[in-house]
Amino acid sequence: MRKDADKDLITQPLTPTAKHGIVVVKDPPYAAMSLSPDAAEISGLRLVDAADRARKRD
Repeated sequence: MRKDADKDLITQPLTPTAKHGIVVVKDPPYAAMSLSPDAAEISGLRLVDAADRARKRD
């Protein structure tokens, strides 16, 4: 299973933004995604930050 997941492995973190009180993530695929551990960790931190910024603008 690891070999199949490697071809679609996302190694760059997601780039969420806060707009009008919501968090927008434009770069993930619409299907399930496989992220490297580093990309997942950084993406998670970025999502938390974007959520905080979205709440403050609401």
